[in-house]
Amino acid sequence: MKSDAVAATRQSVVSGLRGFFRGLSDDWNRFWFEPADPILLGLIRLLTGWMLFYNLLTWTLDLEAFFGKDGLQPLETIRRLHESKWLFSFWLWLDDQWMWPVHFTCLTIAALFFLGIATRVTSILAFLITISYSQRVPVANFGFDQILGMLCFYLCLGPSGACMSVDAVLRRWWRRRKGLSEEVTVRRMASARMSMRLIQLHMCAIYFWAGFSKLKGPSWWTGEAMWRVIANYEYQTVDLTWMANVPWLPYLIAHLTIVWEVFFIVLVWNRRLRPLVLFVGLGMHFGIGAFLGMWTFGLIMTFAYLAFSDPDVWRNRIHRLAGRINRSKHEPSDNGTVSRGIVLREPVTESASVCHDDACLSAAECTSEKVSGALYTGKTLARVGIVACEHADRSSLRKYFWAHGFDCQVVASPEDCLGLIARKQIDGVLIHGPGLVLTDVADLASELADVAGVPVLVTLTSRQLDIATRLDLIQRTRWMALPASLHEIRLQLERQLIPEGSHHG
Repeated sequence: MKSDAVAATRQSVVSGLRGFFRGLSDDWNRFWFEPADPILLGLIRLLTGWMLFYNLLTWTLDLEAFFGKDGLQPLETIRRLHESKWLFSFWLWLDDQWMWPVHFTCLTIAALFFLGIATRVTSILAFLITISYSQRVPVANFGFDQILGMLCFYLCLGPSGACMSVDAVLRRWWRRRKGLSEEVTVRRMASARMSMRLIQLHMCAIYFWAGFSKLKGPSWWTGEAMWRVIANYEYQTVDLTWMANVPWLPYLIAHLTIVWEVFFIVLVWNRRLRPLVLFVGLGMHFGIGAFLGMWTFGLIMTFAYLAFSDPDVWRNRIHRLAGRINRSKHEPSDNGTVSRGIVLREPVTESASVCHDDACLSAAECTSEKVSGALYTGKTLARVGIVACEHADRSSLRKYFWAHGFDCQVVASPEDCLGLIARKQIDGVLIHGPGLVLTDVADLASELADVAGVPVLVTLTSRQLDIATRLDLIQRTRWMALPASLHEIRLQLERQLIPEGSHHG
């Protein structure tokens, strides 16, 4: 019996270790390669491409002085400077006769990259152009050029032309011309997630080493460094020497700057602290631009902050700005009467679009079937709270449930769902798992069962469901495996909402 106990303990330990390392592997893959909406990459490409074009345009003002064979930095001198190391710059092999044609070609490529035309090619060329210009004139190579090169590099690795580009417009036009259905949902890509993560981690490394290197100098320990910058007339655009009358202020700014830079790498990953951390960074960089005149560096750094943003929020903002969202068609009609803030309508019969892809919402093929209309629980129309991460999923779910008589409130995160439950009278909750962290889904479902006491339906992919089953995460909650049609999801939710003796309208 002792040997059986030892064997059971060994098996339990081995099983626990396997689960632990399997969880680490899943977290690693989710962090780097979980498909993401590429809209923020498109927005960063727009801003970075504009900044690249502006940078090249400024070189045009005195191109021969900087890039000429016998200019301020002679070509032979630069070649000797770099002869002991390998680097790329096409300016090291060009004669003066090709200077202006090549420069205008680079301006054209930068404009194409900004507009998102042939982005897969122009993004790579934009990166090569950026490093070629900066390596040719090392004396004029500053932080702006380095950050610009970093962003161009990561943009050429990811699908930066998938959204907010001429390429995307041409893709939709081609599908219409071929008689294909337009893509109504966003194609999430693993490469988009990877590029965004690389930008995030690179920014963390930049700030950490910037703060750490400041600690090597005694002026940052004493707090004098900030005053030396403020009192330097070479950088002043606004006279800040009045701070000499309040000497504690520049010292405080210096110490806060170091603390913020060193701990940025930790604090920015906390969702609650992230807005505050980025807001402080925005203030710092805009202050550098406004008071020290370094607007290009300040702007390019803040452009990279978009990598820490929520793509769903930005997609919704951009759609509203473009006038693509017509909220009136999703709202209930004025034909009904209002009771407890919930609209009552007569049951109707409508045709629903039933999709069968992995995410349940962005199917390649759809069929129509007749389904019943409004669901009644007592005298009122059922009010359902829906949690979904992706904007396209939220929009499709809301439109579908509204069309079948449900009063829906749709949110993007578990935190928003709990706030919704506190504010509204909700009859049931649908948690659409794809795109959400599995542990967050389990915690939300458990809390809703304990506190709110409302029926909960959780939809999970087969991979998520396998992990949840092994780790025993989803308890006391009805779940549904994906792929499944919207019709099947609705029927499963109705079974939980309809009490005994109730009926469909």
